Amino acid sequence: MSLHDFDELFSHYSEVIAEMDEVFTAHQFILRLAQRNQRAYIEALNAYRNSLAPFQQVHQRLADMLNNTRECERCGEEQDSLDIWRSPQSCSRWRKTPSAVPASETPVRMG
Repeated sequence: MSLHDFDELFSHYSEVIAEMDEVFTAHQFILRLAQRNQRAYIEALNAYRNSLAPFQQVHQRLADMLNNTRECERCGEEQDSLDIWRSPQSCSRWRKTPSAVPASETPVRMG
């Protein structure tokens, strides 16, 4: 059972994904989400303050929810990435789906 209602943070996924590069890591996404929604992010961390690893638990939940979006899909193998503490960790890679890429960025296919 979750200690926190993440709906407020989840409601910002589409706009944050739209700001991301075509391919991005879960770490990059979480940092952008947290930066853009600091109060909601801090509330989530606060809900897990008594756990041994509140950042890890909150970040895992946020990364898992990327699976429920239509704007991106998991791509390729996990890659090495620096976490919020600048420690190397394995991290999932994501690619925007065609519906998430603005028309001005969509390649035009010629006959």
